[in-house]
Amino acid sequence: MKKIFYILSVFLVMSSCNDALDIVQDGEINDPQTAFQTVEDMQKFLNGSVYPSVDPLNEINFTSLFTDEIGFGPAGVSTTDILTHRWVLNSTSGDAAAIWVSNYNIINKANILLNGSKLIDFNTLSPANQALYTSILVHTRALRAYAYINLESYFSPNMKDANALGVMLATEPADLFETKLPRVKNSEIFALIESDLQYALTNFNSTSVASTTITATGQFRDFHYLLKPAIHAMAARYYNYKGDDANAKVNATTAITSSTINLALPNTTAVATSYQRMWEDAAGSRGEILWSLYRPNSSTGSWSNIANLWTTNSTDINGSVNFDMSRKLYTLLNQLPGTDVRGQVFVDASSQFDAFYPNGANPREADVIVINKYPGKPAPLASATMQLRNDIKIFRLSEMYLILAEVAVHEGNLTTAATRVRTIRGTRSVGGLAATITYTSAQQAYADILLERRRELSFEGHRYVDLKRMGVAAGVGIDRDVYDDDNSTMPLTLPASDYRFTLPIPLSEMNANSNVQQNPGYN
Repeated sequence: MKKIFYILSVFLVMSSCNDALDIVQDGEINDPQTAFQTVEDMQKFLNGSVYPSVDPLNEINFTSLFTDEIGFGPAGVSTTDILTHRWVLNSTSGDAAAIWVSNYNIINKANILLNGSKLIDFNTLSPANQALYTSILVHTRALRAYAYINLESYFSPNMKDANALGVMLATEPADLFETKLPRVKNSEIFALIESDLQYALTNFNSTSVASTTITATGQFRDFHYLLKPAIHAMAARYYNYKGDDANAKVNATTAITSSTINLALPNTTAVATSYQRMWEDAAGSRGEILWSLYRPNSSTGSWSNIANLWTTNSTDINGSVNFDMSRKLYTLLNQLPGTDVRGQVFVDASSQFDAFYPNGANPREADVIVINKYPGKPAPLASATMQLRNDIKIFRLSEMYLILAEVAVHEGNLTTAATRVRTIRGTRSVGGLAATITYTSAQQAYADILLERRRELSFEGHRYVDLKRMGVAAGVGIDRDVYDDDNSTMPLTLPASDYRFTLPIPLSEMNANSNVQQNPGYN
């Protein structure tokens, strides 16, 4: 009997970025017995369905709106975005629904592939196909783990409590009419994540799963797929979120030492050039990237232009800017000795600054700091369709150093924590050395690590989860400038202890599935 597989919660709001969710369509995987007959079939599904479903733009968009990364720009802002920016968050919020659906989409497609792989007799395969088969499972299980880590970080009230409520555990392809899963304890989700990560790390081999040729200097490169150091980075992030210091430390260290890449060299003008070329996706400029999602021309992919989250036409002052950089974030990017390369790269040169800010005649309109972290792809790929499109950097070396700093604080080693943070500041300072850092308390160290993560990982989707994880211990919450909103009477701070630092389970999921329990604060 034929069985059609669908994603969980298909009737949910699909995306806060106006993208249609790429669900498994009727006929795409209609009969697994037919669809998965060879290893090549598995490879096609991995490259054509599983990998393309990985798209963290919903997380990046929500985080920038909800926290203190952006302010209203001169162009129009939608009512939905205004509400998110003003911390109106409930079970009908499209942002929560989009994050929930997009990650379960990854999980469901991974489960379809893992289920289909059982139809192929591994023992009858050639050695080359056995290696490819195993490699496909490695990538599939790692991607499933990635999606579950995302869901846990946003929807579990406390990832450091194994008995706290987690999300729904799905290990089989979902059926729209039959799958009504409850939320389970974190411990059950953790068991699957750790099983998937352990399988991926133990069985990783050098066989490429790519369907097209990867070249060293071309636009499609090996780190657009998960390499083993990137899986270690994924494990480091997971264990850090979970509060498992030993495993976070081991995996972050291994990600750094086994990656064969380095942080940018400090105190040279070349830093600015190499760092900028990394964000542009210039040929041969991998920089500090451990894993980056390839985002080609729209003719070969349905992904959004990432810069469209904040601007309309281009990343300059004339591009119809919807949101600009928060003034406080801009100030933080210009506090280091010498020149902070991040201030140069993340802010477009055409930005206009109010010389008397915040006391000018019209500071909100006169001060427009244009976000240029995703400047579009360079020549020869630069075109109207590529002007706002960049690869999405998922794991970078700098995050691993900051994880090690956080672990050092947990271990009571404030000197090591300070050294790790100074490593990042030193590599970002052109023409000046980062000042010596001394921490006298864990709270001070947490606050400084959060500050550096705010600088380094801005517009990459980290700030919301970072405040949720460390904000209370650091005594830090959302910290806005008075002109980040067009209403200067809006509150500027939100403590990290607020219930809205856990997302609500979407109402559509609640209505369709009576087994799902809502998070505290949203009832």
